[in-house]
Amino acid sequence: MVSFSVRHDPVPASVKIDLELHRPYRTWFGLGRLRCEWCNHKWGAHGCPQRRSAVKLLASKINSDSLRDVLTTLIGFSWGGAA
Repeated sequence: MVSFSVRHDPVPASVKIDLELHRPYRTWFGLGRLRCEWCNHKWGAHGCPQRRSAVKLLASKINSDSLRDVLTTLIGFSWGGAA
C-alpha cells in the first residue's frame, strides 16, 4: 500500500482570498483617497475591515512569535484575543 503525506495548511483559504482581493486603489484618476478595490470601503491606516480581520485571523493561526511580531509591526496594532 502507498501512503501519501499531505501537508496541512493551518491558514484557511478564506484568509488568503481576502488578503488577495482586498487591496487599495486611488479614486479620481489616481489622485483621490484610497478605497478598497473589492468592497469599496475607505482604506484606513490598517486597510479595510475585511482585510484587517483576515490579518488578525492569519496572526492567530501562525505559531511563530517572530512572524507574529513582524505582522504586528507591519500592520501597527496588537492582535487582542488572537495572541
